[in-house]
Amino acid sequence: MQAAAGFSTLVYLPLKAVFAIGGGIVGGLAYAFSGGNEQAAKSIWDTSLYGTYIITPDHLQGSRPIRFLGVPESNDAPAPAPAPEPVR
Repeated sequence: MQAAAGFSTLVYLPLKAVFAIGGGIVGGLAYAFSGGNEQAAKSIWDTSLYGTYIITPDHLQGSRPIRFLGVPESNDAPAPAPAPEPVR
């Protein structure tokens, strides 16, 4: 299983690295062309830069998911809108 994980990483890692580098560049361009909108760039960066880079035996056995695309952190969710005040 170790050998299969190593071989899988040799194939998978360059593809993920190229995707991450491309996402970093596109996120930077999105930041520049959106007038400095960090949220627009961050959504691209989170998706492209996070995720699985190295395949382990746990991934091959199905114990852990392989995430090519990153999953944004849950604390990055926008705050809920405040409840409207009652009209008197």
